[in-house]
Amino acid sequence: MSKRVLITGGNSGIGLCTAEQLAARGAEVILACRDLDKGQAALARIKNAHPRAKVRLFPLDLSDLEGIRDSAATIFQELDHIDVLINNAGVVPTRQQFSKDGYEMQFGVNYLGPVLFTHLMLPLLQKGEQPRILHLASVAHWLGRINKKTWRGRKLYLTMDAYGQSKLANILFSNILADRLAELGITSNALHPGGVDTPIFRYAPKPLMALIRPTLTTPEKAARLPVSLALDPQYAGVTGEYFANFKPAMRSPLARNAKLAETLYYDTMAELDLPAL
Repeated sequence: MSKRVLITGGNSGIGLCTAEQLAARGAEVILACRDLDKGQAALARIKNAHPRAKVRLFPLDLSDLEGIRDSAATIFQELDHIDVLINNAGVVPTRQQFSKDGYEMQFGVNYLGPVLFTHLMLPLLQKGEQPRILHLASVAHWLGRINKKTWRGRKLYLTMDAYGQSKLANILFSNILADRLAELGITSNALHPGGVDTPIFRYAPKPLMALIRPTLTTPEKAARLPVSLALDPQYAGVTGEYFANFKPAMRSPLARNAKLAETLYYDTMAELDLPAL
């Protein structure tokens, strides 16, 4: 039986290539996108390449917490389960912007919104077969520091500092889910798909670029890792890992800090007014 995979931001870049490759392997693909015009174009592109593919589109704006709840309610009306959730969507603005709820945009869209959406999708995942959650993180998490004072804005906005915090937070959240969902049989893993050479890297410090440059690749190649982690049987039951190049990779000391993960998780639940797992 084919897997049903929900991917956020599957309308462009790595996300679109991931969605295409999932469909090529027979998965049912659920696109959750902010821009519905681009989403429809992505759906048409996938169906054109794979006429028998099952592809559906739902609205999802991760910068709007109330909108996330509304989108989740719509998905619940239409779907009875999902097997894999891929938290792919993200933004990297080069100047400070804010979400609808007043959070610094990278923190809000790359981390806070996906945390809420993931919690809302858990009942559907519990009904899935060997359910898996994947979080697209980055080697840039090595730059990250969790600083609650910056969640609603920074006096000095540095793109890569904000990005690093959001990617570190992704890994810490994945670690928490791995621990707390183990009894439910839901796995949670983070991954660095490999950087795609885009203008974002002009803002990266030279030491980080030394780490990133060997991993720069095309969106098509970058998509292979999330597709494999979503579908391949050898990853069934594997949880709490951070993958790069198809194998567990080194995490920063902060990304391995269980106390920091717990503190971030409880602070996040308070921001979202959600009960902890």
